Order: sequence, then C-alpha cells, then structure tokens
Amino acid sequence: MTLEKDLIFSEEEFRGRVAAVQKELEAENTDALLVHQTHNVFYLSGYQTVGTPNYQFLLVPRAGDPTLLCRGLESRLADYYSWVSDVVIWEDTDDPISATKKVLDDRGLGAGAIGYEGSSNWLTSRNLKRIQEALPEVTWRDLGGTVEKGRLVKSPAEIEYIRQAARITEAGMAESLEAAREGNSENDVAAAAAGGLISAGSEPFTTSPIVTSGPRSAVAHTSFRRRKMETGDTLLVEISGVFNRYTGPLMRSAVIGPAPDRMKRMWDALNEGLDAAIAAIRPGVTSGEVDEACTGILRKKDLYEYYKKRLGYSVGIGFAPGWGEGAIMDLKQNDDRVLEAGMVFHLPPALRVDEKWGFGLSETLTVTENGCEVITNFSRDLVVG
Repeated sequence: MTLEKDLIFSEEEFRGRVAAVQKELEAENTDALLVHQTHNVFYLSGYQTVGTPNYQFLLVPRAGDPTLLCRGLESRLADYYSWVSDVVIWEDTDDPISATKKVLDDRGLGAGAIGYEGSSNWLTSRNLKRIQEALPEVTWRDLGGTVEKGRLVKSPAEIEYIRQAARITEAGMAESLEAAREGNSENDVAAAAAGGLISAGSEPFTTSPIVTSGPRSAVAHTSFRRRKMETGDTLLVEISGVFNRYTGPLMRSAVIGPAPDRMKRMWDALNEGLDAAIAAIRPGVTSGEVDEACTGILRKKDLYEYYKKRLGYSVGIGFAPGWGEGAIMDLKQNDDRVLEAGMVFHLPPALRVDEKWGFGLSETLTVTENGCEVITNFSRDLVVG
C-alpha cells in the first residue's frame, strides 16, 4: 500500500500564496526569497514534519515555481504533503549549507539579489553567516515578514480548520475540568486534557497543556509539575487542539471548593472585559482600541495591577513550541495597526494575585465584515471542583 498525496489546501490556493510573495519580490526588485520559517514553508508548500530542527527551506523565485530543500529522511513527507515538484535533498553525510549554495547556483541565482528571513526562528545567525560567506556575490536583503503579510488574513479554508481545531479543544477542556478536584494533581488534569484532545482527533500539539494550580497559578507560563490540588486553590487550564496544523486555543479556570466573593468579582470583571473587547472588534478598529475595551474595564475596577499584559494575539498555523502568531500581530495598548476581516485572534485575559491564585478565560475569534465570530464555544462559568 502506498501513501496518497495529502494536500491540506488546493494547489490553486498554494499557488496564490506564492504569487503574493512573488509580487512582493517584484516590488523589492529581488530575485528570490529563502524561506526558512517552518510555518511559512508549510503555508506556501504544504510540507510539514516533526523534524523541524533539521535544516530545510523553500526557495521562492520572482517568477516560476518554488524549490524545496529538505533532509533526505524527510523527502517522503515532501512527496506526501507538498504540491512542490522541485525537491532537492541533502543526506546526513552532506553539508546543508553547501547544498544551499548549489541550489542557488544551479538556478542562476549565485550572483543575484536574494531575500532571507532575518526574523526566522529556524535560520540561525551561524547558518546565515555561512550562507552569505558561501555566496559572496549575492546581494542579501532581509525580507523577514514578507510571507507573514499573507498569513495574517486567513482564507475561508483556514478559518474552517481553526473551527475544527476549536471543537477538539473544547473536548479536551471538558475532560480537563472533570479532573479538577481536591487530591488530584496538575498532572492528572494535564493527562485528562491531552487524552481528550487526542481522542477528539488532535494532531501533535504545538505545546503541552498549560495547567497550574494554587500559588503556581499566579505565575504566568509555568505548567504542570505534580502538585496536588487543595481546597481554596484556583486552577488555570489553557490548551489547543490541532487540525491540519491549525489551532483554536482556549483558557478556562476552576476553584477547588467555594469561591470567595473577591474571586467571583474578579472573574465577573474578566468576563465583562472580554465581552467588551469582543463587542469592539470589527474591520477598521485598531489593535489598541480593542485592548482598551478590555483593560479600561479592569482599570475602572482597580484590577489592572493584577493584569498588565497584552490582550491577545493572532493564531493560525501551529508548530512547536507554541500556537501563537503574536510576532505577526497582537492586540495591545497604543497599537495603531488596523483589524481586517479574516484575521483570527486568541484573547486570553487573566488576573494573577502574587503568591495566592490566578485564573483566566479566553476565546478564539475571527474578524468578519461586520464584527466578529467567536469560534470557541465553551461555558465561561468558573468551575467549582
């Protein structure tokens, strides 16, 4: 039995994305772009692998079809997932930088104007230096962010994949909150979340479930570490399923035992702030205006000192180590970038009281022509375990 090609998008959609990059290259009078960012390679070609640390790139010429360079062990994945027919491989006994030089020389680009992604997490400064030294006649231009311009506004197919990811996320969240009870550990909750996500159809996660309890819940971006929950603890859970490499994150919280009145008031304020932000979202408003809709309420209620963060960030394509596209666009104070229909954001307001407790809630949503559509669908009640 042979594997049949599994294109996540139509070849027409992929070619349209490449054409948009080529239009940018024309405007920059640049002959080609070396795309090293894993998300961008996937976006333009469909190629994906769990071996993302291995050296790979997509070469997008100003005209014509792109070239994919990948490790030999990964080449079957190029056949399986990608529409690109020009695939060059390097073996483990080869120098991938020498292979890079050959790709450019063979295509008449050894003395051209070549763009690279200086913003890429997958192009190390060492490799960039070696590439530039190997091709001294090339005029190098940092065109980081070129592909991301297209990624910011999602196509209907991308938004549908995010909806499917959200359904998976909701199943995982339901399982995780069932495990929110005294005596269970953070690991029990994380295991329930992971099992729920996988059983509902998730692909490999972009990051493991984020689960913290008690005083640890007041520390952002820590996660499960065997702590057992006790009466009076808060529990914060933030997860995302993955569908065709797209994500739909969600954050919810629980309290073990009765919630104190102060906690209830803070939870209500978070709900109010999130609702205000959602109501503010529509094409033409700025990132800063959406942020202010939420943070303004928290300031009025004297809660901002427990918040002090951006409101949200773009989401879409997800590869480890995270699901966020905040480097492309986020929602934060005094930001004058304008929202457009088709953008997708995760809004996770949270309050953290030092050495006591922390909790938060979130929604993933897309900007529509007249407002927004909240994609995630899960009760915002503060769960009492």
